[in-house]
Amino acid sequence: MGFKVEFNSIVRIGVPENLEVGKEYEFQNEGSRVYFDEIPIWLLKKDWTAVGEIQIVHQERLGGGSIKAKYKILYLYNPEESEFLTTMFKRMYGWK
Repeated sequence: MGFKVEFNSIVRIGVPENLEVGKEYEFQNEGSRVYFDEIPIWLLKKDWTAVGEIQIVHQERLGGGSIKAKYKILYLYNPEESEFLTTMFKRMYGWK
């Protein structure tokens, strides 16, 4: 019997509107995930659109194999950056 854990440097969630650099937001995600919390990581929308760079400031395992976390916005991508990175993520992760 085993236990599956995913270590993630990408948070892919339903992203709130009107994000602001320096502010904190929360999300909940399914799966036994551990997000890097000492370094900046990528924030993406569910469709792999690159939004910005964040830092996880708190994460908590919930019953049923899900996670609740709080993140701080470090940087938001301009349209050109987002387009380039979105193309890269879709290519790297095989999303079409």
